Amino acid sequence: MKSIVSRLFCVLSVVCCFAAVGWQTTASAQFGGGGGASGGQAGGQAGGQAGGQQGQQGQQGGSAGGILIDAQGVVKPVFLKDPTGGLNAKRRLELAGKALPAEVNRQSPLRKVSLVQLEKACETFAKEKREVPPEMRYLAGLQRIDYVFVDPDEGDIVIAGPAEGFVVDPTGKATGTSSRRATLRLDDLLVALRSQERGTGQIRCSIDPTEENLAKLQQFLKATGGAMTPDQARAKFAKLGAVLGMQTISVSGVPAESHFAQMLVEADIRMKRLSIGVDPPPVKGFRSHLDFVLKNENSMQRWWFTPLYDAFVRSEDGLAYQFSGQRVQLMSQEELIGPGGQRTDAPFTHVSAQKFAKQFTERFSEVAAAAPIFAELQNAIDLAVLAALMRREHLVERVGWKMELFLDAERAPTGRENVPRTVASISNFKVANQSLYIAQVGGGVLVNADALLSRMEYRRDGEGELRQKRGRAMEKDAERSGNWWWD
Repeated sequence: MKSIVSRLFCVLSVVCCFAAVGWQTTASAQFGGGGGASGGQAGGQAGGQAGGQQGQQGQQGGSAGGILIDAQGVVKPVFLKDPTGGLNAKRRLELAGKALPAEVNRQSPLRKVSLVQLEKACETFAKEKREVPPEMRYLAGLQRIDYVFVDPDEGDIVIAGPAEGFVVDPTGKATGTSSRRATLRLDDLLVALRSQERGTGQIRCSIDPTEENLAKLQQFLKATGGAMTPDQARAKFAKLGAVLGMQTISVSGVPAESHFAQMLVEADIRMKRLSIGVDPPPVKGFRSHLDFVLKNENSMQRWWFTPLYDAFVRSEDGLAYQFSGQRVQLMSQEELIGPGGQRTDAPFTHVSAQKFAKQFTERFSEVAAAAPIFAELQNAIDLAVLAALMRREHLVERVGWKMELFLDAERAPTGRENVPRTVASISNFKVANQSLYIAQVGGGVLVNADALLSRMEYRRDGEGELRQKRGRAMEKDAERSGNWWWD
């Protein structure tokens, strides 16, 4: 499985003065588009138009996925508050009921989605150039991939996991009516499949300060060293963001204007802001990295998300696979900054970085439940792993599926978001023991599912439980016949 790595190049700390004053940068129907319109109505627009009201705003410099992007492509996090978040479960269910078929709007511990039948259903919308409905765009409310079932006799590949009805907020996020967990998206699935087909090897989003600006920052700190009053120290720290300047956002492996790319950028920015305490903690008792920082921790730190799966299970006949685990963990590595702004790995890792990474990993499920963007990150890993698994195990060939529509970006475009190119540096500081510490961050995301799969050893389906589950899921009954999803 390709690992997903979210790198947060953060936390550069240099002790200045004032006691110990420091700072720390501790298709042609469209199958994706903008956010939902009123009542949770969302979907792609025919003829390559932007889907949904919020998507049209995004083309004009509106918000997309909780990030405000101006006409020059500068990302400014606004993290709009979901107006549906304060609604009780009954009202959310009512809203979903107006936008979704009744059978989609119910909870299911194991909803099955046929990828082959889904493509056939999408073909109709592509030929007629009609809008893709919400239940299709959000994969019938599927919230996680727990199983992959293969049916060579019927020529089918089925993914399965928990699902329920959902409400779409103005930023385009669809969350369950009861669980409020983010759903998987059709456009993200297509992007993952196409990335594998191109054999790019990795999906990457990086947000980095330039070497030139890092060098300027070093020079600024050196030039403004020496004893100073608290007011002077604060004035100095207020300039750090301007000195470090705009950071460059680069995306590769996926279309830079896709929702997939937007999601990676937003997850990265949100994590950085949490790490330095700019945003309030998503769950009670969650501490920023700045909270853990001690005096004289002088370095730059790289954070990255990597997969955290339990061992995969594969049936003896290779027709069923089981995913399990929380999907994500946070890792850290110190870096040193040279006089020219060059970064190199340091031979140490501070305890504060280890504590923050450990906390984030241990509480990731809570954080993802409170902040849907991190659940979307889990979903992105699942989809990247699914695409890599299908290629590694030759599942498409085994069922004789050509994926003619899903791999055709012209007939099944995934929507166009405004392309983010830069983001302003942010900073924060704390006062501790008469010492000031400042946090400054940058970052990125790396999705490398092939590398993860190459290291994965499957666990045997010793008692045949997985094979039996596949048998029950794939039974030929009236519910499954001709449908692209069923419970």
